[in-house]
Amino acid sequence: MRHGTSRHPLWFLMATLALVAGLVGQARAAFPEKPITIIVGLPPGSPNDVLARSVGERLSKRIGKPVVVENRPGAAGMTATEVFVGNAAPDGHTLLVGSVSLGTAFAIRKNRPNFDPEDLTPLMMMVSSPMAVVIPSALPPKTLAEFIAYAKERPGQLNYASVGGIGGAVHLNALLFLKTAGLDMVHVPYPGSPAVVPALISNQVQFYVVDNSGVLAGVQGGNIRALAVAAPQRLAVMPDVPTTQEAGMKFEAAAWYGLFAPKKLPEDIRKILQDHLVAVGQDESFKAELSKRGGVPGTLVGEDFRQFFRDEIVKWQAIVKDANIDQR
Repeated sequence: MRHGTSRHPLWFLMATLALVAGLVGQARAAFPEKPITIIVGLPPGSPNDVLARSVGERLSKRIGKPVVVENRPGAAGMTATEVFVGNAAPDGHTLLVGSVSLGTAFAIRKNRPNFDPEDLTPLMMMVSSPMAVVIPSALPPKTLAEFIAYAKERPGQLNYASVGGIGGAVHLNALLFLKTAGLDMVHVPYPGSPAVVPALISNQVQFYVVDNSGVLAGVQGGNIRALAVAAPQRLAVMPDVPTTQEAGMKFEAAAWYGLFAPKKLPEDIRKILQDHLVAVGQDESFKAELSKRGGVPGTLVGEDFRQFFRDEIVKWQAIVKDANIDQR
């Protein structure tokens, strides 16, 4: 009798723990319990926004819940990121689209925002859009090597364009290219690619390194000459344009876009989201959509994406320091 009495509390405790574990498992299995919101720090129609809506449409079909895109433009995306970090609950129902500009923002800020990269949970890089090296079609050079020789004969006489502000991704990639090629040009910043394209066509600026989608129409129309794509392989939308390596230069650069969750996201919810995003990335219609815009599906997931993000910041910090750019 004494023996049976001593076992009862232990049995009761084990049964209770099993019940609790089962309830927790059921709660986790119910994710998502409500619509998912994707925060975009740029206006509608921007590459970040286009990606959010493309992914959101496919993600919604997979999870059986609406996916809402919320645009919060300001400070090149950093306003939305700060709000996201400060307010988003770590339950997987609020996500953020981040891009290459997020990495450069951390590099250019000596006094960092009130958060750091570890406040974000990288889920997956959804797309990589290689940079294109372009010049006005009116210039004599027909190849990258010819242009480098042409520019070296005219130090300080040619202009290069950038968008996104001083220390933005386009500016820093241009600086990296100029350093690699040993060129000296004058920086002319513009508010966006739509303003740069006419300047290129009219030969007001002679050099531009940018996400290929921003100059694709000009290249295909023959008004802008693409000398190379800074990618390991040629692009389907520019099949006749060589890679920088084929053109004799070791230089690769791309605009990337990915999805982030808040810090302290539960592991099981992180895995659910990543599995869905991987499936979206493998969707043939998604791939075809990216290809038309000169993009390729991303392959970095979870910790691989996190390490890439960390390395990006270190790379940009070195370029900022080498160029002696005033940090904010």
